Amino acid sequence: MHDPTTPEIEQVTGDARGRRTAGLVLVLIVVFIGVAIAKPWESPPASTSQPPAPVGTLGAAVSPSPAPTGTAVPTPVAPTPVVPPIDTFAIALPPPDTATWSAIHWGRLAADNPLRLMRSVLRWRGGYIAVGSLASGGATTTPVWTSRDGGLWMPVLTFWPGLLVVGIAEVPSGLVALTLLDGSYQCGATCPTYSSALPLMSWTSPDGRSWTPNTGPNLGLPATWKGPPLLAAGPAGLVAASPTWPTRLARSADGIHWRAVPVGALPPGLAIRAVVATTTGFTVVGALPVDADHNRAVALQSVDGATWTGPYPLALATASAIILASTGPSWGATALVAARSGFIATGQVMGTPGRTVWWQSSNGRNWRALPSYPPLGPTTCTAEGCGGQPNGVLVSDGRRMLALRGGADAGVWTSSDGLAWQRLAITGDIPHEQATLAVLLPGGVLLSDGTTTWFGYAEAR
Repeated sequence: MHDPTTPEIEQVTGDARGRRTAGLVLVLIVVFIGVAIAKPWESPPASTSQPPAPVGTLGAAVSPSPAPTGTAVPTPVAPTPVVPPIDTFAIALPPPDTATWSAIHWGRLAADNPLRLMRSVLRWRGGYIAVGSLASGGATTTPVWTSRDGGLWMPVLTFWPGLLVVGIAEVPSGLVALTLLDGSYQCGATCPTYSSALPLMSWTSPDGRSWTPNTGPNLGLPATWKGPPLLAAGPAGLVAASPTWPTRLARSADGIHWRAVPVGALPPGLAIRAVVATTTGFTVVGALPVDADHNRAVALQSVDGATWTGPYPLALATASAIILASTGPSWGATALVAARSGFIATGQVMGTPGRTVWWQSSNGRNWRALPSYPPLGPTTCTAEGCGGQPNGVLVSDGRRMLALRGGADAGVWTSSDGLAWQRLAITGDIPHEQATLAVLLPGGVLLSDGTTTWFGYAEAR
């Protein structure tokens, strides 16, 4: 294992790879998991520590188990290797869950480093599962890895070719993944198609390596969506929502049997843009019409995904007042990050290009505006169209929030509630100011400018 003060990655190749595997085979899947916290807004038209499950033979083919009686699923297609291959790799073990992060040591990743492909990581009782993104030959595919300890990551064979993984969550029986067909993938009549009655498929797994296909929730046709569907797992099971208006909502206890939530359970016209789960249920944010010309940001909550309370307003703060009604601009919430003791919702003001707004709440019901984007502060950019934004990015994993930026005024802060922030020491090869794409990992954070990626290893006390 590496010196824990360096983020250097160890790639397992050659003879070592031969000893580990009978042949690494990659999955053709695509993930739409957002890492940016401020995305364009449009008007409407989390684990316990238990022994990890055994890991199967690396690269072994997985035969989908029979679907439940009466469930129509497409005929399996033999997995196809992807070039370039994705190797097993190792990084320094992450600090213990109980440790407090005290510093970030930055290192620039090589162009062929598998770590730079990661786009999301889920911590669950069996360890970790990560989904990446890889563009090659005009198409986008993604590798998937599992890890018991967050140090050694092994690629796995998972879903049928041509499928996009659009969400992964944990349930009592294991893991659930939602997939869609990649419309650019041509594999004939054996592939699932957008013309299917339920184009969204739900896959279940006890260990993250062997998967069974099931009919997914009916959230409408992907062709009408403005992004990936939303998925969250809470104490009552799963909630999945369409990423466009009109909102469709479904819930499930196991990822196999889905029930649609009646339209009347939500306020008329509500467009959900983000959903997170907590120890007590679910919180969503989005936009709700006030009149024909105005929308405002709101939050709703539910214990079970079926009955919702709210809407709770996310007010727009001005120099002289708090706007709640249909006067002035129109605005909506676009993203939600959560930590152990609070939330930060982010949004945009319509008619004001580039203006981002933040709100904080400790309970998901009472929200306060954060006009100066603490701890980042507003951007110092003076060019046209770049004002009214935070000077950095915000990311979370459900346990901690991280605010960070690169450049001459680089900094990293951590928080459990979005109000009290601790600044961490930073060393190493500091990322550029243009690096604004962040992914929070078990033992650190990835930051990318779209071309170059840095890994910040977390040191703890």
